Amino acid sequence: MPKYTFTAEKLHDTLAPGETTSASGTLRASSPQAARKAVERSLRSRGYKATGNLTITPQ
Repeated sequence: MPKYTFTAEKLHDTLAPGETTSASGTLRASSPQAARKAVERSLRSRGYKATGNLTITPQ
């Protein structure tokens, strides 16, 4: 599977209202769309809501 990097900006912490952060990293996925869905699902499971840009790029 191809490797992708992601950058997520303006993540609102749903467990601590008013707090924002960003995240970046790498993952393997079958397509850019699958990578985006995986990142969104992972962020939601950690209590974050992406309100800014979520960028997925092949590595």
